[in-house]
Amino acid sequence: MGVIYDWTGETPKEEHDRLVALRQLTAHGIPCILWGEDALSFAHSVPTLLFDQQILVPDELLDAAAIILEEGKYKRTSTPNRKYIEHHSPHKGAYAFPRSIRLLHPDIPDEDPYKFWPIPQHILLLPQSYYGLDARSASRFQSLVPPLDSSNAGILVPKYNTFLEGLVEFIMNPPTGQWQGASKLTHETFIGYLTLYRVKPDVDVAPPVELRPIERDILSEIQTEECAWYMDIRLRQRSFVRVNAIQEYKRQKELRERESNAKHSVVNSGSPLLRKGADTIYHQTTRRYSTSRSFTGYPIYPSDRPPMDIADHQPVSTANHSTIHPYSRSPSSRPLITSPLRTLLTVQRLARRFSL
Repeated sequence: MGVIYDWTGETPKEEHDRLVALRQLTAHGIPCILWGEDALSFAHSVPTLLFDQQILVPDELLDAAAIILEEGKYKRTSTPNRKYIEHHSPHKGAYAFPRSIRLLHPDIPDEDPYKFWPIPQHILLLPQSYYGLDARSASRFQSLVPPLDSSNAGILVPKYNTFLEGLVEFIMNPPTGQWQGASKLTHETFIGYLTLYRVKPDVDVAPPVELRPIERDILSEIQTEECAWYMDIRLRQRSFVRVNAIQEYKRQKELRERESNAKHSVVNSGSPLLRKGADTIYHQTTRRYSTSRSFTGYPIYPSDRPPMDIADHQPVSTANHSTIHPYSRSPSSRPLITSPLRTLLTVQRLARRFSL
């Protein structure tokens, strides 16, 4: 085992001095979330260099936050953060943060970005919706007080699961509507840091085939469906999740939602289908589901299914899975329609309820 996990972070004074911009915002009543490398380092003990100080604010207060910071040394700059510019086709030159505001400290030159350390050379203001977060949802965040003094009490930092959920939200639903390799790589790296310094594996030993207990703990803490799906693959495969796997997941999710909405519409609208009687409902329902690729709902907790081959998004093992489709079983491994008899009884109960 190496000593890579022994780092304890910046000193409380250095952290306090670097957070001056966030204290300005909270003093003016603007809620804000410390993000990026600063949050990794200050709240989760990741030994990373600090670059642009990323701050999430409510979308409608983005410009107001910039105006407050411009009252001090910082000035707006049109130069984007190059780390989030796409370098390859088909979206070469696209910027991952189209609605962001970047500010520059004019007394800190490019050739010496740490001249006034720990004061950041750049501040990057980002809409909180980019990460699916709300600064007013206090339960999803933690404080830096202590060890910092009470003047920093209004500054929010993401809890461990909130950080993962926000990063996955950005990867799964990029603000530009386009998956860009550069920004995805950066956010994947943040996820890698969070898992590495939480799990703290022995880097000299090959990883186990099964999930470690602490990796199962990580999955159990996640509160959003997309992040649960994403991190299940990420932890089991121990590699990045490919874009084609994300696209297939979203396609399947859309199909499930369409079928769910259509079924509710039929039951609640008093359509001619309901007036045809229980036998008609039974036969049409059975026929529709037996030909659907989304025969049942996708598990909310993907850890209930076998590991996935990210390349083609198919299960490595088909044990306990339908041969019709890889997602054809619910988390309890029971089909949605277990038998024609059960379905007929269910429909007959519905028929009596709606006076068919």
